[in-house]
Amino acid sequence: MEGDREEQRQAHVLGNKGGLRLFPVIIANEISERIVSASVTANLIIYLTTKYHLGVASSAIIIFAYQAASNFLPFCGAIVSDALLGRYLMITLTLFFCTIGTTLLCLTSVIPSLTPRDCVPRQVCTSPTALQLLVLCASLGFMSLGASGVRPCCLPFAEDQIAHWDAAKKDRALRGLFSWYYVSVGFSQIVSVTVLVYFQDKMGWNVGFTVSAAMMALSTLLNLAASPFYVKVKPQKSIWVSLLQVVVVAVKNRHLVVPVANHGVQFHSLAGSSQLVPSEKMRFLNRACMVRTQAGSSTSNEEAHNTNSWNTCTVEQVEDLKSFLSVMPMWSAMVMSFLVQSSSFGVLQATTMDRRIGTTRFQIPAGSISIFEIIIFTVWSGCYDPYILPLLRMITGRQRLLTLKQRMGIGVFLAVASMAVASAVEARRRVAAARQGAPRMSALWLAPQYLLGGLSGAFGAIAQIEFYYAMLPKSMGSLVLALLFFGAGVASVISTVIVKLVNVVSSSGGAAPWISDDLNRGRYDSYYLLLAVLGAVDLVYLVVCAYVFDETTKNMSLETGGDVEAEEMVEVRG
Repeated sequence: MEGDREEQRQAHVLGNKGGLRLFPVIIANEISERIVSASVTANLIIYLTTKYHLGVASSAIIIFAYQAASNFLPFCGAIVSDALLGRYLMITLTLFFCTIGTTLLCLTSVIPSLTPRDCVPRQVCTSPTALQLLVLCASLGFMSLGASGVRPCCLPFAEDQIAHWDAAKKDRALRGLFSWYYVSVGFSQIVSVTVLVYFQDKMGWNVGFTVSAAMMALSTLLNLAASPFYVKVKPQKSIWVSLLQVVVVAVKNRHLVVPVANHGVQFHSLAGSSQLVPSEKMRFLNRACMVRTQAGSSTSNEEAHNTNSWNTCTVEQVEDLKSFLSVMPMWSAMVMSFLVQSSSFGVLQATTMDRRIGTTRFQIPAGSISIFEIIIFTVWSGCYDPYILPLLRMITGRQRLLTLKQRMGIGVFLAVASMAVASAVEARRRVAAARQGAPRMSALWLAPQYLLGGLSGAFGAIAQIEFYYAMLPKSMGSLVLALLFFGAGVASVISTVIVKLVNVVSSSGGAAPWISDDLNRGRYDSYYLLLAVLGAVDLVYLVVCAYVFDETTKNMSLETGGDVEAEEMVEVRG
């Protein structure tokens, strides 16, 4: 009864704002951005090579740069959202930016002067002008800005709508939100590589890009229409600024000696803890919350709080930074799983293969070849908790099956296997293409590598999100998705460097580069094999990190995902 009265009081304060009814609207914002981004990325390499007459390597570098920006900027967007604008305003502004980007990209396909003239047979193709490249890069830049706010803020913004609920009811709603989020991401990918890519491939770039621009405009208007019903949490002190503050203060206090007995030194916490004995491992960070006092005198928590914030920190701030640092080894180990899945060359391979389904005349658009990866990701993500886990428990008779670290390791292993299969398939395709008069190899041979890639994401990416939520304090919730996107951005930058180095080294002595404009002259199979080797090395590194680093969970209720009882929660210790 007391809980009901509290809920009624909160409902009276908030009026008709917030609640589960706004989840679909908020998720729709991210679905729209994901659909547009994925549909552009899926076919962008074909658009650049056919409409802008760029080489394969140059096109790949532009795509990697766009992907890097789309994954780095959410990290910055989370900071701006927490410290300055708030989540609602950040989402609203970036939806508007994404609409501008898709509109500019649409204009490149509608206005002839914004793309080079079509190639004339037996003549050199016209290169794009500076203005044409500027408009193209501006469109991709605005779309990246759109991702900067939508991706890191939508999930925490949805959580804001139920922040006033009691803990048990909120946890149940959050588990449902996470499930819907995973499925919606998969659904958006399916729509993008089937419907929108089909429009681009069969009806023209102008139709496909116009649909994308219209979708983003509609999502922006829908978000504005729902504005009066949102719970809008005002920005407070950013967790990012708090983490930076600890580092700065620790550097300032680096010459202070931390005694075994805290004579003349006190450690203050706003949570009410007055003292903390520093551990040997974290003495440097613990110096950040040292406050010198006169012998025999005392300093209250209030006095510590009123001290210049860039001269001393609370214990809570130091512990937040420790939690952040504790997940970085596993984060760094998971970067490679993004790298080995970042290749866009499967689309080019599909253009040279037989894409017919059986004996029908229907052909799969080359940009839709990744549908196999997306379907397996969506199906596995949606079925893992309600169906697969109970079945495995019934078969094995065990309640505890895979820890989050083990699932992350499986994700990296499957990514390595995906690249190994891709290398073997590409080697077979080159042999088949060299045979005169032989029928083209079926594009369905590409399906196994995409299926393995989808399983890799279903294990690795989802386990990462749950791992970060379990390891980090709830106050650092906006950091979770930002870490995931930042890792993907780092992978895109590394991919750009690898592509450039591979072509420079492999083309020495006048030989054809591995990543050649002519797939049959290039050695894409060797490139895939190189990624598989790098992934195998990373898998060893991940195992070492999982064994050496020992973490303590902060949010056990989120880690369970509702699979087991409290006493049987998933263990994330190494």
